[in-house]
Amino acid sequence: MAEPIEPSNPPIGPQARFVALEALRVTLGRPPVWLLILAVECLLALPATLAFHGFMSDAVHHHHAPGSLLANLPENFLFDHRDELKVLNDAGARMGAALALFAMLFGCFCAGGWLQVFLERTRGESLRRFFFGGARYFWRYFRLLILSLVTLACLAWVVYGTPWNRVVLHWMFGVPPGDFTTLETLASEATAFKLRFAQNALHAVLFGLVLTWGDYTRTRMALHDTNSAVWAGLCTWWAIMRHPVKTLRPMIGLFAIEVSIVLVLGWLARSLEGDVVRSSQMITVALMFAAAQFALLWRIILRGSRYHAAVQVSREIVRPIARPDPWKASVGGPGGPRYPIGDDEYTVSI
Repeated sequence: MAEPIEPSNPPIGPQARFVALEALRVTLGRPPVWLLILAVECLLALPATLAFHGFMSDAVHHHHAPGSLLANLPENFLFDHRDELKVLNDAGARMGAALALFAMLFGCFCAGGWLQVFLERTRGESLRRFFFGGARYFWRYFRLLILSLVTLACLAWVVYGTPWNRVVLHWMFGVPPGDFTTLETLASEATAFKLRFAQNALHAVLFGLVLTWGDYTRTRMALHDTNSAVWAGLCTWWAIMRHPVKTLRPMIGLFAIEVSIVLVLGWLARSLEGDVVRSSQMITVALMFAAAQFALLWRIILRGSRYHAAVQVSREIVRPIARPDPWKASVGGPGGPRYPIGDDEYTVSI
């Protein structure tokens, strides 16, 4: 088994600086890593983009005025090309499923790379350490990915399946089994709206909690250099329950930063879309593209920041595991060869 990674910096307590801001600062200082991830994620979107561009080139070829389809596709265009659009959508769905799978696998690789960069003692050469960590932890994090998907599927069943329908809808609100979908037997529409809102909010909170648990589990596996995703996951749940504020506060802070950036960029995108409708100009489309890439870039940076925050918190709440000393029963000078102590001809006797 390989030796555990040595931390690159001494532990930083929450009293010294804010964990979320410190994680963001450190991650921003690794531009080679997040630029590489941005390039790969843009390449993932390229196949679907080229397929749509090829379809539009054939469909629009000398049949529409330049710029007339920039803002939207009229009903006549959608009707005339309904068969081609159906084939394109079916092919795009299959392609999207394959690309989504590859994106999840690439996420496993990036997780190991980020943690190797943040935990290794050696400074510099971020890309070399990123590739080394991605390859080193890939299969461990792939098993954790499977475990996370199973956990999310179970949570979806609990919130949207039989447990919610029986306990909340039937027992608490008296909804008959045949009305679980429409909720027409409730006293008011406002009650139905509140129930659906509570259901979706509960699922969103549990979904985010599972993702946070996954970040801390990967960090624990990297700190201890262990292979068992199940045992590390159980230990991480226990650590989160013991230290809920310390573990969840930095993640909530980074999430708030991400939401703020998305809201600002969403307002900018809506403004640019209005300009496209009023006057079709390529410069406006280019600005919309730049805003989308900026949002993707910040998502990548904040993803890395979550791993750095998990590292800072885990150094405080995760105890190091005891490992046997392979040179305990041996003799030898400092920095020189070691000789096992024993009775056979290849060892030394004391």
